[in-house]
Amino acid sequence: MTNLYRLIGSLLLAQVLSLSLPLAAQTEPAADPPGRVGRLGHIEGEVTFRPQPDEAPDPATRNWPLSSGAVLETGADGRAEAWIDSTAVRLDEDSQLEFAAIGDHQVLLDLNAGRLGLSIMDAEQATDLRLRLPEGQILFDAAGRYRFDVLADRSELTVFAGHIRIEHDGGSSQLAAGKRATLFADGSLRVDTAGQPDAFDHWVAERENASVANTARQHVSPYMTGYQDLDAHGDWSSHADYGAIWMPRAVASDWAPYRFGRWAWISPWGWTWIDAAPWGFAPFHYGRWVMLGGRWAWAPGKRTVRPVYAPALVGWLGNPGWSVSFGFGTAPAVGWFPLAPREVFVPRYRYSPVYIWRINIIHVRDVKVIEHAARGGPPRFAYRDNPRAATVVPARQLREGRPIGGRDFQPVERRDLEGAPASAGRDWLAPTAGARQPWPGSRQAWPAPQREARDMPRPDVAPVFRRPAAVPTQPQRPMQRPREEQILRPAAPSSNPFGASAPNVRRGDVFSRPATGMPNATPSRALPTPEIRRESREIMRPAPRLSEGQNFRRAEPAAPRPSRGPGAGGDGPRSARGR
Repeated sequence: MTNLYRLIGSLLLAQVLSLSLPLAAQTEPAADPPGRVGRLGHIEGEVTFRPQPDEAPDPATRNWPLSSGAVLETGADGRAEAWIDSTAVRLDEDSQLEFAAIGDHQVLLDLNAGRLGLSIMDAEQATDLRLRLPEGQILFDAAGRYRFDVLADRSELTVFAGHIRIEHDGGSSQLAAGKRATLFADGSLRVDTAGQPDAFDHWVAERENASVANTARQHVSPYMTGYQDLDAHGDWSSHADYGAIWMPRAVASDWAPYRFGRWAWISPWGWTWIDAAPWGFAPFHYGRWVMLGGRWAWAPGKRTVRPVYAPALVGWLGNPGWSVSFGFGTAPAVGWFPLAPREVFVPRYRYSPVYIWRINIIHVRDVKVIEHAARGGPPRFAYRDNPRAATVVPARQLREGRPIGGRDFQPVERRDLEGAPASAGRDWLAPTAGARQPWPGSRQAWPAPQREARDMPRPDVAPVFRRPAAVPTQPQRPMQRPREEQILRPAAPSSNPFGASAPNVRRGDVFSRPATGMPNATPSRALPTPEIRRESREIMRPAPRLSEGQNFRRAEPAAPRPSRGPGAGGDGPRSARGR
């Protein structure tokens, strides 16, 4: 009953907000970007990325957001790891994966060549995911660990833990843990036991151990992409005003949020921050930043089921007439600063009244404050004029998408920040071609991976099910309960030939069991690399006294000298392949 009251209240609140927002925001239909996004989290060797299938490939960049249409390719010595919420997508060498659709209610992947490892940590996310192979489509019924190999004449599917359904020309079938299926182009299907793990399986297990984040999951939603790196690079604590907060352990003395990295123009959001830190995704696309006891802390806000992704939660400074003196001389400049708790993020891309409420409501509980900012009312920012928070660079450097490092950053005096105009909009910051590329440099075209030709091994158990060529494809029928080890000759293509029942996995359970026939990953305990251990010893410091930040105890934190000016922050699914 309580949940029903909350739902009714949320709907009424959204309706009130839509009636109170500016008429201009209501008269034109807004195509809201998805609240769910993927992240390119780990790269080894030769890895390329395409924002859309028809674009030229560029060397991939860590922390690049993944949206519908993105294509990830690995070369002869390349491997890559991407995350969508708490689901890990891992590619072996000579592989190609297209993120055909990443939406709020569906994730659709196309494996065109090579080897793919999927680790689904939460059962709720399993039901949103579909994988398409050249010979069929895969649906996931449970959290688990899966592997898929697309070869020259067939595809191989292995379930180490979990349960899947296979839709193909031969009908609909099921595959349980410990089994491997070989799917042929003519619709035939063969099942045997899972083989011994190889080098790719060992690498997947190592990556799983390196991405354990048990503490982070207590404070943020599993739908928050990028939380997996937080435990290994920072510490969690609690604050009376902001709830759970996270502090990075190792940062430079002049570090500030959104300072070292680069800006990229990514559709449909526009200017998007790409951070240089290995943990630099979740803290820059969700939540707010606050300075406590001289250290920066990230406040993710109240734990919600589905947090909404933002390209960068910052306010902007500068217009075409604003120039700053840099080491090489005076040049047109642009600046930005992190938003503090209870400050409203106003997108510069198109959005609906409900969207701006969804993206702000867990941080700004007063709807009137959101309404005021959406109307263009002059806000007050805590860090606008703070040299320790604001970053200013030549406008050309941002427009070209060039990286910003320690040598590129130059502190700006408070008096210059106080005199800086509010941002005039994004028109004067139109991106160049370099800002649209994952890697700001020359393009390097690598040939697309080809489907591997591999000799067919002789399986231990080889029940073969072939659909006669004269029999047309039948419509999908309801799944049947899998039977024990039997060699069946089904009368209908939709019969289930597989030899084990689906595991009893409760919805919401976090996958934590070792895989059958696979190196034992240990999700219950992280195994940090020597570098992480060494980093922890060198930079471990006592936790700050959080009472020093009590000056932020107010509904809207005021800057030392409040400044007025609008603050701002920074494709649809493709059609399915024909069968």
